[in-house]
Amino acid sequence: MSVHWIEHKEKKLIFINAANLLDDHVSLIANLETLVSLLQSEPKKSVLALADLRNTHLNNTVLVALMRHALRAAPYFRKSALVIEPNQAREILLDSFGFIIQYPPKRFGDLDAAKAWLVNE
Repeated sequence: MSVHWIEHKEKKLIFINAANLLDDHVSLIANLETLVSLLQSEPKKSVLALADLRNTHLNNTVLVALMRHALRAAPYFRKSALVIEPNQAREILLDSFGFIIQYPPKRFGDLDAAKAWLVNE
């Protein structure tokens, strides 16, 4: 897993790459802390955020960590996109984010489509 800035079509995006994360939840939590630290130097409602959670094992530890950090990160996001494979169980879990953050990320099955949507303003 990694958290870093990328550029797409001359726009800066924060990229949370948790694709294929299985049981390295300590790394996930550390990288979420890195995310919050990176965001704190940015103006609120200014960041374009992209998260890739494809093939990630979403257990209770992961969900709690994501929700706890979502509260701290979301105020900095202008737009956010989540790349994840569609299935009903994940849809239900991810819908719960709507209860803790005002604007949950838009979901995509394709990384390029998510990037294109983020930079289209």
